[in-house]
Amino acid sequence: MYLFSAIKSTLNQQTLTLTPKTDPDGNPLSTRPINTSILILAFTASWAGDLFLMFEGQGLFIAGMVSFMIAHVSYCYLFNQIQPFRKKNALYPILLGAFVFHLGTDVMNIILHNLGDLMVPVYLYMFVITTMAVFAFMTMAVKDTEYWGKYFFAPGAAFFVISDMLLAMNIFAFKEYFIGIWVMATYGLAQYLIAKGFYSYILRK
Repeated sequence: MYLFSAIKSTLNQQTLTLTPKTDPDGNPLSTRPINTSILILAFTASWAGDLFLMFEGQGLFIAGMVSFMIAHVSYCYLFNQIQPFRKKNALYPILLGAFVFHLGTDVMNIILHNLGDLMVPVYLYMFVITTMAVFAFMTMAVKDTEYWGKYFFAPGAAFFVISDMLLAMNIFAFKEYFIGIWVMATYGLAQYLIAKGFYSYILRK
């Protein structure tokens, strides 16, 4: 529900103009294509994850995690199409990813005693979303994709991480209504930024 609201809001913006071939500083922009079928898969998997997490139960929670892992792996593929991973540009994205993983371990320390059989799946999910964040940060590290990385993909990934950390703490530790509001707000903003970023990138010509 929140995913499609974000996408609909993006597509309904009548004032959105085509992204120029140069950024505001005059730097040439990337012309690398992306696989739109993978993009649809990412959005569909996110939507399925939304549905699964609307209901309680360990099986549905795992199904939700698997759905979002599919979405994150799809995002990794797409971000790598936009800006292929290169060692010479990877230092700062990897350092930011390490920071994200460190925050994730802090959250794990808070919820660990309540995870039970879910410890391994949650650790796996944390690794996958951290990897997605690294690939999103990569789009910000090179001039020809910095425009989308800085304004859409990197902040979108960051809000996704924040949303999932809040969700984990709310499910396994605090169970506070107001935290749920922040989960939905940050998640909606994350998907909105990512969707708008891809929309802008596809129409860049």
